[in-house]
Amino acid sequence: MGNQASRAIDRKRESRRIRRRSTVTLGAQSHTSQGNYNWIEENNGTFLPIERQLFEPPLTEREATSLSAGAVNAAMAAAARQQSSQPIVPQDPPRRKSITEFFTKRKLSFSRPSEEDFREYDRMQRQHYLLKSARKANTWAPIDSTPDKTIVDIGTGNGIWALEMASQYTQSQVIGLDIRLPPEQSMASMKNLRFIRTDIHDKWPLADVSVDFIFQRNMSLHVKREQWATLFQEMYRVLKPGGYLELVEPDPCHHNQGPVLQAFETFTRTQWEELGLDYEFVNATKGQFEQVGFELVEQRQLDIPIGEWPEEPELKQFGFINKETQKAFLRNRKQDLIGKWGIPTDDYDLAVQEIMEEFEDYHGFSRYNCWIVKKPL
Repeated sequence: MGNQASRAIDRKRESRRIRRRSTVTLGAQSHTSQGNYNWIEENNGTFLPIERQLFEPPLTEREATSLSAGAVNAAMAAAARQQSSQPIVPQDPPRRKSITEFFTKRKLSFSRPSEEDFREYDRMQRQHYLLKSARKANTWAPIDSTPDKTIVDIGTGNGIWALEMASQYTQSQVIGLDIRLPPEQSMASMKNLRFIRTDIHDKWPLADVSVDFIFQRNMSLHVKREQWATLFQEMYRVLKPGGYLELVEPDPCHHNQGPVLQAFETFTRTQWEELGLDYEFVNATKGQFEQVGFELVEQRQLDIPIGEWPEEPELKQFGFINKETQKAFLRNRKQDLIGKWGIPTDDYDLAVQEIMEEFEDYHGFSRYNCWIVKKPL
């Protein structure tokens, strides 16, 4: 992986000017996959039956315009020259207060999470608000206002989705499950919200047919290939007849990749295989739901741009937030990836910089997949 990344980086150092000139014609050449952004006008957050899909069938993925042999890149060369021309003043600026800290008003009596924890919680918070804003709601599945419902959040993370659902459905009980509890003690002050520390791959501490709605999001990195079926069976066990499950997961890859991102995605696919994760899980999910006994109610795809390249103002705003979220993800995993990728720290930083620029140049986007299924009556 290191050699592949290094070649991409070296090519980048040679031809930023050529790449800039070549990407101007991307639209005319139609080599770049066009994300489906009709949802920006059509989606009003209401539940629709499967017959009224808001999204067109997935577009055939086309390879983004490749650069000629000499055409890869001096973004790196230019960036390196610019960095070398500026004096480096070693300093450790104070960490800005994260959204998570501001939002939850942590109690001083609670054990303080690490700096790395805060950065990751902050990224998760931004990602939550990005998806909530794009989806116009926290859920697409139908949840009525009948009291005494039980709502379960699988892999609750920093607990923000569960917290907001508890605030919205005050007469229902909201439970967040995760192997690690959220760090914000103030979340536990809501009477209808509680968090349970448990491994979601074990039997959950919930009774059979006791849950009305289950939500899971962004857990594909934590579920191995052979664990998906067992996880769905556990969901089926605790759901009441007529209960709903909503699953929201992104494609493992980003769409419309430049050369550095292609090298990174190749590495990512290899890592998924080594960890026993299913890189093709999106294609298998519908069949696994049916094997367990669920009825598919609706399946949607949501394409969110990465970067400020869209002309539509709201898409541009979403693209900015998504780009910052992607950057935070790569920076938060830096120490882990520089060893596995096999490149020096400086080259990793330049590679991240290049990936961010490629998102803009190649009109990159993230594709989120949503399945809404129902346990038969």
